[in-house]
Amino acid sequence: MTDQQPPPYDNKSGIPPQQGYPPQQGYPPQQGYPPQQQPQQMTVVNTVAAATQPAPVTIVRTTQVQPNDYLVFAILVTIFCFWPTGIVAIVFAAKVRCLFSSGDIQGAEQASASAKLWTMISLGIGIVWITVYVIIQL
Repeated sequence: MTDQQPPPYDNKSGIPPQQGYPPQQGYPPQQGYPPQQQPQQMTVVNTVAAATQPAPVTIVRTTQVQPNDYLVFAILVTIFCFWPTGIVAIVFAAKVRCLFSSGDIQGAEQASASAKLWTMISLGIGIVWITVYVIIQL
């Protein structure tokens, strides 16, 4: 068993002194800091036997145009013509942007076609319904 002495305590707080940051170069060490050894300077020479550069990479970027989403048209026919099929048109119209931004171009085109189809169905039903209503009122 070795006889270890506890660290010196401050008389007022009973807490051992804290070790701080090492002294900066050009400043004398402060009281309570352990003496620092000066780092030895070392020169490192890197040698490379043969360096080859990778072959250039060609990136082909094709720009796709987002298919028409028919969202405004779908909202209008939902409000003014026939809402049950208009809601279906809005759902497909909203899918177009989501699918296109995720990179599914074919899915976006299919959703665009479905949005257009359901928008036209809503418009057709709305025109027929309004025409029948006007005829009945005469």
